[in-house]
Amino acid sequence: MLIKNSDVNETLRVTLTITLCMLMGKFFDLGSPVYLALYPTILMTKGKNFSWQGIGKMFFPTLLAAACALLVSEIFYDHPFIIWTISLVFFDTMRRRADTPIKLGGMLMPTFNWILIVVFSQQGRFDMPMRIHEILISMMITAIVAKTMETLFPSDKMAKPPAFKAQIVTYQHRFVSGGLIGGGLAFLMIVDLLSATFCMVPVIAASIQFTRDKFKSVVLLRFISQIGGCAIAVIFTIIMGGHQSIIIFYALGLGTLVFIITKWMVTSKGPSRDLHADVLLATMLPIQLYIGNTALGLENTYLRAWELTVTLSILFIFHHLTRSRDNHDQRNHKHSRIG
Repeated sequence: MLIKNSDVNETLRVTLTITLCMLMGKFFDLGSPVYLALYPTILMTKGKNFSWQGIGKMFFPTLLAAACALLVSEIFYDHPFIIWTISLVFFDTMRRRADTPIKLGGMLMPTFNWILIVVFSQQGRFDMPMRIHEILISMMITAIVAKTMETLFPSDKMAKPPAFKAQIVTYQHRFVSGGLIGGGLAFLMIVDLLSATFCMVPVIAASIQFTRDKFKSVVLLRFISQIGGCAIAVIFTIIMGGHQSIIIFYALGLGTLVFIITKWMVTSKGPSRDLHADVLLATMLPIQLYIGNTALGLENTYLRAWELTVTLSILFIFHHLTRSRDNHDQRNHKHSRIG
């Protein structure tokens, strides 16, 4: 063990894993470098087991979902309604099985990657088999880097995770998640707006919650973290000032930014830790997506922030509209009992 302080170990482990993976995605000429921001950030902020088996268990469902989505998209390419219907069945199956918080968390990445593959495949201008190939490569790079950092900066032995009591997944839960996720996918399949695809992450996260209060808290949390992450990405891009092609300068700037946010995350507990973890992901994605060797991508980052604002506003309005309807139904039920 190089360092005995567990917080320092975790901070360095997360920082170096995310930074190295993102640099590899930027400068190894991958067609989809964003996966080398998405996968390491998710793994290092949500993962609990960094053994080969633990990493594989986290990544395999995502890879399988992406491969199945590609198969469905290729077979029924000329029949988007069939693709959408099969997608609804997939979403409903995932939601029906997600009856604990751990399973809910495990549902996010396979569902989102299914949507990514379907939407990009429908555009007809991408080499989709190569995209699956790059997903696999990104997962392998992430696993190797994460395992190396775990060896250099080992984590404390994790206690056995608490046993959560399985909750009943009602038809209402399935209807809400299917309606919101399915509706979002239908919109993306109809409208040529690829930049909005990543807006499905907060939609999935909110729609799979068991209670209305949790739905609202997730939406409000994402307002802060997602829009805040875009703002931090804009500041970082301006500081780069067009010098992102200088690898050492870019690496130092990126590593420093990841270190600062990770330090906040590691020293926080409970909901505050989740907030900082989501800020980290929301910041890294636009940086990896839009900053190129010659382009700053500020306009795309602004567009992403606007699209996220609209998406989260729709979810917030949906919450209040359905709450008003619930209150109205409760009042009518009360009056009918009195009568």
